[in-house]
Amino acid sequence: MDVITGIAVAVVTALVVVGGAVAVGFAALFRRRGDRSITAPSASGSPAFGFGSAPLEELSTRADSMLVHTDDAVRRSDDELGFAIAQFGAQQVTSYGQAIASARATIADAFRLRQALDDSAPDSDRQQREWTLQIIALCERADSILAEQDAAFAGRRQLEVNAPATLSDLRARNAATEERLGDVRITLARLEATYAPGVVAGISGNVVDAETQLTQAVSIANAAASGVTQTGVSAVSDTLDQASAATRRAEYLLDAVERTERDLDAADTAVRTLHSSARADLVEAKIQRDSAPDADTGSAIIESMAAVDAALVADGLRDPVSDLDRIGAAIARLDAALASARNQADRLAHARAAYAGTLVSAASQIAVVRDLISSRGGGVNARTRLAEAERQYALAQLEADPVEALDTVRRAVTLARDADALARYSG
Repeated sequence: MDVITGIAVAVVTALVVVGGAVAVGFAALFRRRGDRSITAPSASGSPAFGFGSAPLEELSTRADSMLVHTDDAVRRSDDELGFAIAQFGAQQVTSYGQAIASARATIADAFRLRQALDDSAPDSDRQQREWTLQIIALCERADSILAEQDAAFAGRRQLEVNAPATLSDLRARNAATEERLGDVRITLARLEATYAPGVVAGISGNVVDAETQLTQAVSIANAAASGVTQTGVSAVSDTLDQASAATRRAEYLLDAVERTERDLDAADTAVRTLHSSARADLVEAKIQRDSAPDADTGSAIIESMAAVDAALVADGLRDPVSDLDRIGAAIARLDAALASARNQADRLAHARAAYAGTLVSAASQIAVVRDLISSRGGGVNARTRLAEAERQYALAQLEADPVEALDTVRRAVTLARDADALARYSG
């Protein structure tokens, strides 16, 4: 686990470095015409050039399909990286981790372009074609990066596979996962008894699914055992890969339950903090109400106070993420009503207080959508909103201005909510 954590930190560090370079490169990608323009289509050296004469509708369909395909490829490569670390050691897979980081940054740029197509209408069909061709080119670039490393490690695995050790490790992981089932089942039952059904709907079947995956992993591993030799070269690597994939899925499903428990604990704490902040706001609002400069302002404050009071009332089983959204929206309305009465210092202090709870809400909703897409898949629209929510979430944590940081993380919440709906209901 220490080795894997170390690699994960290294990959994240690489992402930060690569992300900065990509941000500069992405800015250069756009040549501003008004405020919605992009460079010329891909050069003839790019495979995307061959699509240049295709109808726009066909191009758009192709781009959307490639976004989903490439996003899935990056996710599969993340899983493959974990297996490669276990098999070859951290030092031997550094280039693989760097390649995945580069591909992830590239597909993130493609999703940003796709989001731009949703957010603002291009000036012309020609410009929309150019943007769509850029998406295709970025997907092809990411695919190429991954394909090169995948091919290299596929060949190496055939030469260096240590089947006996792999089988032993796999059986140990299966045994550890079997031991976790009971505790995670209790955790899930507690969550289902405590929280509203919609809160835990995404993980309600995880324990049963994990048992199914674990049974499959054990069965495949047992079938492969007879083909394992002590020479270090066995013809069962593909079978062991299948067993390991099933084990990883079982581990992931159980991890998701435990992660949800942690996220909900954090959300509960944030709700309590937001309750205290809201009550303090109501005290301030009463003072401002009594000294309102005009009837309209006084009426707006009274209505906003009533909305906050209503938002603070709990109803049935807990739903802390929705509570954060509901109370946050009511407080935002009260903020607007009190804006003229507050000085700048008050606004900054209030933004800092509201930011913490909203950040927890964003993190929880993003995690739910990630799990949903990883376990059940999702269409290009859901993935695009998720990618943009993750970007806004990261930007919010870098923003020095508390008011702008709060606005940014609120955008992340909205995008994550949209992504969730699209993933569940639109495919």
